[in-house]
Amino acid sequence: MTEKIQAIVIKSSDKKEKDKNILLFSHEKGKFWATLKGVKGANAKMKMAQNPFCFGEFILEDGKFGKIVTGFESIETFYELSEDVEKYFEGTAMLEIVNSLNFSNETEQTGVFLTLLKSLKTLCFEKVENLYVLDKFLLDVFALSGFPLYTEKCTGCGTSAFEHIYIDYNTGELVCTACKNYSCEETSKNSYLAMKILNNTSLDKLKTVKLAQGSEEALLRVLVKNFEARFERRLKLIGILS
Repeated sequence: MTEKIQAIVIKSSDKKEKDKNILLFSHEKGKFWATLKGVKGANAKMKMAQNPFCFGEFILEDGKFGKIVTGFESIETFYELSEDVEKYFEGTAMLEIVNSLNFSNETEQTGVFLTLLKSLKTLCFEKVENLYVLDKFLLDVFALSGFPLYTEKCTGCGTSAFEHIYIDYNTGELVCTACKNYSCEETSKNSYLAMKILNNTSLDKLKTVKLAQGSEEALLRVLVKNFEARFERRLKLIGILS
């Protein structure tokens, strides 16, 4: 059976002397592994298809041990990410987040795929402050997965007068002092304001945003801890968080 799909390369691994396995992510099929034959050869026609971030059209055939890539046409390589170390690590973190997700339905799967593609385009081609895209991507992933971080009021009592803001890592919700429990941790006002601003800003408007200095990294730590609590997956964001 032959099929043609548009997909993003999440990661790759060696297979035999000249072959590569690549983890592809498409909105139709989700995440799945496929094999690139002879791609490590000097004159390999599909050499570009082994690179993480690469978005293209893949032609797939059923092989004895899984899918085999028999054709590839690049749509966008996002090569520019490799020329900026901060953007490269931020993009790699988004791929790791997607790799850690298990999708509960097709709507979530399609939503995450489109959000990843838009986020990579914003990161690659727009002048956006470091970590803003990654923070926004995580917030969108929570919403698409059914765990949105509501920032307008306490999810316990409904008050909008946040003197102190806490995140409940058991529920992934923001609560006030009166509603906090043992699983809650206080987050700074700057982190909360950054979360609120990014929640209400679309990706195409992200370049117009200016957050308080340092709030993007503080917010990222909160979001990563919430991700690990919600999805029970450890994230290793190399080059971003120590």
